[in-house]
Amino acid sequence: MPKEQIGEKVKRVSRMERKSFSPQTDTTKKQLHNGIEIYQNNEGETEFLYNEIFRKEMYFKHGIMLPDHGTVMDVGANIGMFTLYVSSKSNCRVYAFEPLPPTFELLKMNTGSLPRVTTVNAGLSNEIKEAEFAYFPTMSTDSVQIKYRENHDQDLRYGLINHYRDDFADPGMLNRFVDHLMSPRLLNEQIYRCKLTTISEMIRHYALNQIDLLKIDVEKSEFEVLEGILPEDWGKIRQIVMEVHGLDGEQISRLKNIFRTNGFKVSIDYYEDLNIPNYYNVYALNQMQVI
Repeated sequence: MPKEQIGEKVKRVSRMERKSFSPQTDTTKKQLHNGIEIYQNNEGETEFLYNEIFRKEMYFKHGIMLPDHGTVMDVGANIGMFTLYVSSKSNCRVYAFEPLPPTFELLKMNTGSLPRVTTVNAGLSNEIKEAEFAYFPTMSTDSVQIKYRENHDQDLRYGLINHYRDDFADPGMLNRFVDHLMSPRLLNEQIYRCKLTTISEMIRHYALNQIDLLKIDVEKSEFEVLEGILPEDWGKIRQIVMEVHGLDGEQISRLKNIFRTNGFKVSIDYYEDLNIPNYYNVYALNQMQVI
């Protein structure tokens, strides 16, 4: 792609941002390949999520199954792609949690017509509190708690490369395009103070006897979410699937120990498709229950 075409593509992205993320204007709407219509932050991110969740079914490996009926918690729901997947494949009740207000609005728009979906404008953590988040309109899936913001630019870069890699045959051109997108003006980083609660608190609030599938994608806050499960509640959870980022060997061992101590068989896969260092998918099955 010639230099002038890169510049034009950047201009289109910038125009899209001004239109799509201003609170005074409508967000963009897209029809997915399976016919589902979805309101979106940007098309590259939507295509990425659709590919990971609907096409690759990345959350359903190592024995993880979606029951026909049951209860699912979608922690880090973003715009609702996983919730839409669950709702299109089953009659499960879904509780979808998203802390960031702009993303939560899209989540509500995308799932509001689904009677078995409850959306909650809160994140999950190890206690009930508030925390500041860095929100990136062009990369909402990589929005992160402020305390994890340092050194997060590399993750943002990997994410943008994965979202736009199909648009560029030349890796050099792709990297130059991502350089443009990483500028402060285009990243348009915004700070929000968000509510956080715990899984155990939500189990009690919604009077849940069992969670058939707990999905977690919370950008470096994974341990905090797990710490929010009281000992008496681990047995109520049948399956857990989660993405984890930036973990070293010691942290991976710690994660395995948490699951095994609480009666889960755990499998951890390095996610090679994205070419992101220390990026893993975790699949955990409660050995005290028959799935």
